[in-house]
Amino acid sequence: MVLFLLKSTACLALFMAFYKLVLENERMHGFKRIYLLLALVLSIVIPSITFVEYVEVPSLAHEIDHITTASNQMAMPAGEEKSVSLDTTTLLLFIYSLGVLLFSFRFFKNLGHILINIRNNPKLRMQSFINVLLSDITVPHTFFNYIFLNKQEFEAREIPQEVLLHEAAHAQQKHSLDILFIELLQIIFWFNPLVYIIKNWIKLNHEFLADQAVLNQGTPTPKYQNILLAFASSTNGKDYQSSLANAINYSSIKKRFTVMKKTTSKESVVLRSVAVLPLITMLLFSFSEQITVPKETSAVQAYQSEATEQEVARYNALAKKYNAIPREKRNVSLEDINTLELIYGKMSKKQQNEAQPFPECPENKSDKKGACAEEISEYNGLAKKYNKMLAKGKGIRIQKTELDRMAYLYAQMSTKQRSSAQPFPNIPEPPEPPTPPTPPEAKIEIEKLVEHAVGNALEEIVAFEDVHILELTDHPFNEEKFEHKIHIVRPESPPKPKTPLEHVKEMATKDAVFYLDEKEISSKKAIQLLKKNKSINIDTRTSNNQPPKVKLSVKPIIINN
Repeated sequence: MVLFLLKSTACLALFMAFYKLVLENERMHGFKRIYLLLALVLSIVIPSITFVEYVEVPSLAHEIDHITTASNQMAMPAGEEKSVSLDTTTLLLFIYSLGVLLFSFRFFKNLGHILINIRNNPKLRMQSFINVLLSDITVPHTFFNYIFLNKQEFEAREIPQEVLLHEAAHAQQKHSLDILFIELLQIIFWFNPLVYIIKNWIKLNHEFLADQAVLNQGTPTPKYQNILLAFASSTNGKDYQSSLANAINYSSIKKRFTVMKKTTSKESVVLRSVAVLPLITMLLFSFSEQITVPKETSAVQAYQSEATEQEVARYNALAKKYNAIPREKRNVSLEDINTLELIYGKMSKKQQNEAQPFPECPENKSDKKGACAEEISEYNGLAKKYNKMLAKGKGIRIQKTELDRMAYLYAQMSTKQRSSAQPFPNIPEPPEPPTPPTPPEAKIEIEKLVEHAVGNALEEIVAFEDVHILELTDHPFNEEKFEHKIHIVRPESPPKPKTPLEHVKEMATKDAVFYLDEKEISSKKAIQLLKKNKSINIDTRTSNNQPPKVKLSVKPIIINN
């Protein structure tokens, strides 16, 4: 925790230094508002980021050393040094908690004071803002949409209109959200002096934003500066009794006047904004945590020249302990299994031959509760193999023998062993086998049946009812058996379409009225036209109780619905 706080403070200090040197006096107040809030957030987030690099290692020596060190530490009795460290931690925690309580009390006290003023004083709504008229002597200040003003000065119109516009800008731009955020952050990091400094910077930038909003409405800069200076001088020494509100600060007038005269080009705004990115990148790599983790490998597959004498002695003691127990009653704890596997995998071939044999599985498993060391090790190897395949999201090839073995070993383990072992792979269900193709024998039998039924009339359609292909293959051809299951469907040939001339002649017999380009003609003339020009377009319309209408035209006919 101490290292995190140091990194966070250093990160915030660099952000603040960049702001002081590059951004503070520039007229890019909207960007500066985002930058200051982002600096607070990133100074907490960046030290919390951890980059992990996985590397190949030839052995598990570091894991064995870790286990040995942990075992030695557990075996050491608690001394005076541990007691002193515990007392120091308790004292620091008490001091920190006391600071959090005091600042929390201060925060809620200020918030309560504002709410009481809103509730107990007359209010006057002005557009989307609410003026709260106070009887106390106070400078104008803002909290969200509430603008707090001295009642006597407001009714006597002694408050300049530009000052009211200034406070309205605070309310419109929601500056109170920034103040609440930094106040809550100050409760947590009350011991960090940089938080107090950046809090003042945020409030000063709020004044820059409000000043810019007033000037953008057409107020001349010299006039606004004179009004601001005169009003701030008359209100110097007055208090607004809350750190949660935005108010005119006499001490910041000179700084605000300097920034009002400053001119920042668009190119400068872009360059200074882009310059923040290298700063964030540098801090990310400088203050984030970078650790190197060896790729996880099975203990029995790790190779080392040889294990230490202490490790061999530890292995022999555990192996001797379990080998002394009859195999049918042997139940190795999971912690001892991991220790045995790690040390055994590190030992050289010579050490393995001279050491105690690895505890074997019991011969009679009927009385055994849970799996033994070899079974758990075998299961973990198989489960890890398939879990890694599934994690890659690609198709996997499953060996049924390994899957059955893995399921058997998982069933042998106790509930406690399962919770500590590799999770059982979520292997998807195998796809259904494809439909087998129609055997050649079945096709031959069907062809014989069709040929016999239709008399080689290939243009006729044969409909099969309830004839199963497997029946045809399982039984030889028997026309008596299938005769009642087949019938012939002989569809009628479609009528030959009529020619345009035939159609016109038919309409003439029905007393149709003929038109040529919207001009009525006789049926005889219509027939003559069709004989001379067969590409004439025809449109026929029929209706109830009226003769059909036939329109002829050499041009395309547009049909209106």
